[in-house]
Amino acid sequence: MLPAIAFSLLVLFHTVSFAGSGSSPLKAEVSAKSAILMNAETGKVLFEKNSRTPMYPASITKMITAQYALERLGNSYDGMITASSDAVSAVQPHVRRAENGKHPPYRLEFGGTHMGLKVGETLPFKTLLYGLMLVSANDAANVIAEHVSGSVSQFMQDMNEYVKSKGCHQTTLFTPHGLTHSQHKTTAYDMSLLAREALKNPLLCEVVKTVRSVRTASNMQPESFLLQHNALVKPGKFYYPQAMGIKTGYTSLGGYTLVAAAQDKKRKLVAVLLGCDNLEQRYKDAIALFDLAFHEKLASRTLFAKEFDTFSYKVPGGKTSLQAVLFDDLIVEYFPSEEPIYQSAVHWKHDALPIMPGQQVGEVRIFSEQSQLIVSSPLFASKEVRPTLSYTVHAQWCALKDLLALHIPLILALVGCGVVGLTFLIYELTGRDKKRKRSTN
Repeated sequence: MLPAIAFSLLVLFHTVSFAGSGSSPLKAEVSAKSAILMNAETGKVLFEKNSRTPMYPASITKMITAQYALERLGNSYDGMITASSDAVSAVQPHVRRAENGKHPPYRLEFGGTHMGLKVGETLPFKTLLYGLMLVSANDAANVIAEHVSGSVSQFMQDMNEYVKSKGCHQTTLFTPHGLTHSQHKTTAYDMSLLAREALKNPLLCEVVKTVRSVRTASNMQPESFLLQHNALVKPGKFYYPQAMGIKTGYTSLGGYTLVAAAQDKKRKLVAVLLGCDNLEQRYKDAIALFDLAFHEKLASRTLFAKEFDTFSYKVPGGKTSLQAVLFDDLIVEYFPSEEPIYQSAVHWKHDALPIMPGQQVGEVRIFSEQSQLIVSSPLFASKEVRPTLSYTVHAQWCALKDLLALHIPLILALVGCGVVGLTFLIYELTGRDKKRKRSTN
């Protein structure tokens, strides 16, 4: 084999995608007015019903409050927080909801869910977070919001910017807790995007699946317990073993709402249900969607066949084009409800000419629409590719230059030694000649 002139080239093969027959959405009947089922890892929608219609989210708003607060605080969430009067003050619902009323949208209502925070009470952030997500504490939502942004009003401005940055363009939030406000709306699709983000936070994932948590003793109240509202993650009629949380909600205007996540060995899913007429139906809808997806069987598709597909590439310096084949069919597996559009590329790589039959010369790579590598398979030369004369001469010249470059220090040392030796010899001979002349005289 001639000295190596390395090649490593990425050549797109078929920029046209493999769309196949397209995904087949799951067939389901849900009572929710708006619903969606999404793969939490790929973002692929498996089922949807009016998922882009703006709806009232109720207390699933608290999921956004929690994830934004955690993102803002980073690792600085171990501090103590004191409840202010503005954060925990409450009024009658009709007073708060009155048009042109004196109270801000985030003001609490008597009769709403809470963890009983008192003005001046100090608790750890984590205790407030558990209260927010387990018992759906409206007072905890306000206290956390005020702590994060300095005021609840500023927090709402910040959080609205946050949801827009996540691609949720049909979501507008006026409160951190989700109590009724005529313009406080979102969509099932937007909530599924935010749920995907929420599942990336380990602490939040731990909180939303907790069944019971300690409400630590404070400067004003003794220790007590916080109990989970979400029936999917606690023993009972609607317990679902694969469930991971996340949040329930209810208002008279928005009905019963739910953001739920579940995972089996094959995939992680998010379901969002908005506008359910009764509490039980939201759980039945979620379980029905999860079961339908988890029982879906994998399908397969052969994208490249070893018997039919040949890959060619004009190798610089080669007399003929490189012909390459697969040793095995390149097969992808997928769920019919979320078959991706495949992008394919060939990565050519070989060290030098000639290329011999059976030599690995690259690989075929299959990517998803999101540029995630799905599968790859090696390519092997099916015929010999011999070098041209010009390539051979060039390769030999490169080898000679490399050899010279490698031995230049030795050559210079030898030349230097020779020059020194020759100089010394001339000096000796000249000295002897002068002595001979003096002795003759």
